[in-house]
Amino acid sequence: IRTSRPATRRHEVLGVDEMSWRDTLFVWRGDMEFGENAIRKYGELLRGDPINGSAFEDATYEWKGRWVGVDAADATKADMPPVRDWRDGANGFESDNLFNVIGGPPTGGVPRQHNIPSSFRVLPDHDQPEARKYDHVGWQLDNGDGHEWYRDTVHDMRCCGDDVVFARGHNQFAPFIAVGFLSGYRFRVGDEARNPSRRRTLTVARRYLDDGDERCGWSMDDLEREVRAAMASSSPTHPWMVECMGSAKRKKRKR
Repeated sequence: IRTSRPATRRHEVLGVDEMSWRDTLFVWRGDMEFGENAIRKYGELLRGDPINGSAFEDATYEWKGRWVGVDAADATKADMPPVRDWRDGANGFESDNLFNVIGGPPTGGVPRQHNIPSSFRVLPDHDQPEARKYDHVGWQLDNGDGHEWYRDTVHDMRCCGDDVVFARGHNQFAPFIAVGFLSGYRFRVGDEARNPSRRRTLTVARRYLDDGDERCGWSMDDLEREVRAAMASSSPTHPWMVECMGSAKRKKRKR
């Protein structure tokens, strides 16, 4: 059976154990390399210091790696998938599902001095001129006929000073929210000669949502507030291991 939704490698045919495909948490892990221009202008992403705005119009980062599907309707039990080599973010997971994400901060704001901007937008879908020049950009999915490349229509990320990362967006399959963390090397102003690398490892878990789920309407602030409140009360091992990242549909409520 060919599915029309993302499927994990264990469940090429959805419904074999009466699971919804939304019960799968998609965990992405890869190297995030900031462009030289971003590094030169904005220096270090300071720990604990809120960062606002951006002035870039070109692609300023590339995030490349592999993703795996984890059967986890209850996100509080969704621990990190096995990582074969923690030093190699792009090839950390035992998976043949690749992703290659290119993007940069949205335009319109003025960044604070010496900070990499915290808000990023992935290059949009196939019909956008700035995305067409890149081959194999997006993420791979095998729906039964071999791997094909897909792109998110909207994919926004927020990288916070404490290295927690939040994301939201949608694609042809469904809306999604995601939470994760940055780890590894941290660039500092003046380190260019000693540390030429501009890479860090970004690990993010994505949850696809039902169209009627309240979380589809969450802003980035809503997502961060809900996740941080849950983290404060439960101290999860990883940021996505909180109740609000579960697959259970949330009814819309008045705010």
